Amino acid sequence: MQTLRLLPLTALLTAGLMTGCATKVVNLEYIELDAQKDAAMADESAAKSIQRAQMNIELGKTEDLSFYAPRHLIIAQEKLLEARNMHISGDPDGEVKPIAMASKKTIEAGLATKKLVITTLRPSLKHKAKLLEIKADKYYPENYTGIAATIVELIDLIEDGKVTEAQLGQKELLVRMHANEVETIEFIQLQPIKDQLSNIQGKGGDSIAPSSWAVAQRSLLKAQALIGKTPRAKKQIMQVTHDAQRAADHSNIITDFSNELNDANSDNAEAIALKVERWLYRVSVALKHDDIRHRPFDEQAATLATEVEKIMRKSR
Repeated sequence: MQTLRLLPLTALLTAGLMTGCATKVVNLEYIELDAQKDAAMADESAAKSIQRAQMNIELGKTEDLSFYAPRHLIIAQEKLLEARNMHISGDPDGEVKPIAMASKKTIEAGLATKKLVITTLRPSLKHKAKLLEIKADKYYPENYTGIAATIVELIDLIEDGKVTEAQLGQKELLVRMHANEVETIEFIQLQPIKDQLSNIQGKGGDSIAPSSWAVAQRSLLKAQALIGKTPRAKKQIMQVTHDAQRAADHSNIITDFSNELNDANSDNAEAIALKVERWLYRVSVALKHDDIRHRPFDEQAATLATEVEKIMRKSR
C-alpha cells in the first residue's frame, strides 16, 4: 500500500483561521441545524448561551481536543468568537444563540470524536507511548517526527469521517513504528559493540584473526535478529547482547595478540614467549606448584588445570 499523502494539519488549521470556519468536520451541517433547533427551544439569554459555550471549550482543552479533535476545537472557538462579536454589536439574541449553541455542540462532537480516535488508533497511540519511553525521539528524531505527524494525519481523517481510510493508514504506520522501535533498541544495545567491531576491523582483525572475528559477527547478527523480531523481549535481548559483547571482546584480544605476534622479529620474539610464560608461572605460584617452566606451554596449562580441579573437588 502506498504511503498516505495528506495535507499537513497545520495547513488545514491555518486555512481555517484565515477563511473563518473553512475548516470542516464530518456532520458539521447537522451540528449547526441541531444547534438552531436547541437555541429556538432554549429558555436562556444569548449571554448565557455564550457562557455555556465558553465552559465547553475549556472542557475541550482539558480533554486535549487540540490533539484528539483539533478541527472541532478550532471551529468551536471560531463560532464562540463570532457569537461574542455579534452580541457586542447588539445583534438579536435569536441570531446569536444558534451560533453559541453550535460552538457548544461542536465541542460535544469533538469529545465523541476523541473516543473514536482512541478506539480506532489505540495500537498506534500505545506504540507511540512506547517509542517515547525508549526515547526514539532522541535517537532517531526524524523517523519519530514522521510517525507523530502521520498520527496527526490519521486523526484528521477520522475528524473528516474517513475512519476506514484511517484504519488502512494505521496498518502501514504500525510497520514504521515497529521499525523505529527496533532501530532504537538496536542502537541502545548494540551500537557500542558495532563500534568496537569496527575498531577491530580497523586493526585487521577480520583478516589476522578470522575465526574469532567470524564468531563475533555471528553473535552480533543473532542479537540483531532477536531485536528485529521481538524488541521488547528484555531478558532475551540482555542475554544475546552479553554474548555479542563477550565475542567482540574476545575478538579484540585475539586480534591484538595476533598483531603482536605478526609484528614480532628476532629482537622481541623471545620477549613475547617469556610474557606468556610469566602468565602461566603466576598461576603456578598461586597453586604452590613446583616450577614447571621448562615444559611446553600446553603441558604447563594442562598440569595447572589438573591442580585446580583437585582443589575444587576438595572444597565441595
